Amino acid sequence: MKTILNAVSFQLLWFACVLGGDDWALAAIVVYFVLHHYFFVQQSNEWWLIVLFVGLGIIVDGALIFGGWLMMPPSIWTFPLPPPWLLGLWAGVGSLFFHCLHWGQQRPWLLSVLAALSVPFSYLMGARFAEVSFGQGQLETLVLIGFIWFWLMQVGVMGVQFLNHRQGLKS
Repeated sequence: MKTILNAVSFQLLWFACVLGGDDWALAAIVVYFVLHHYFFVQQSNEWWLIVLFVGLGIIVDGALIFGGWLMMPPSIWTFPLPPPWLLGLWAGVGSLFFHCLHWGQQRPWLLSVLAALSVPFSYLMGARFAEVSFGQGQLETLVLIGFIWFWLMQVGVMGVQFLNHRQGLKS
């Protein structure tokens, strides 16, 4: 049941961030992570994986934005980083590996293939809702995003294994 609640809560975060943009993102992110900490976090090292994914979001989506692959709408966000609503989604993804994506520890390549096939559609829907456009061809952008997320799932799986190993737990 917790696995389903984890997945559903992430989807609610996704909608709040994508549809609410900068205005609602910070509140949604705070609520999500307070609830996540209270109901899901069983070991404090999980927060390291969340921080890692925020860093990856800065690098990956930052490169996609500043490389002209993703064109962001005008925003109150003036820093040379992806907007808070987008980084909140990255933090949310980092919060899934110990919970609803934990099955990927046993089947990491299947997790990666499924992410490579599904995450581009999340970007496509998010782009439509958040008025983000693709600076390059849509197909090329979606293929690139699929390739990137294939490997990001491997990073998440290895992150869980590393953190569990450091804490003396089995993945």
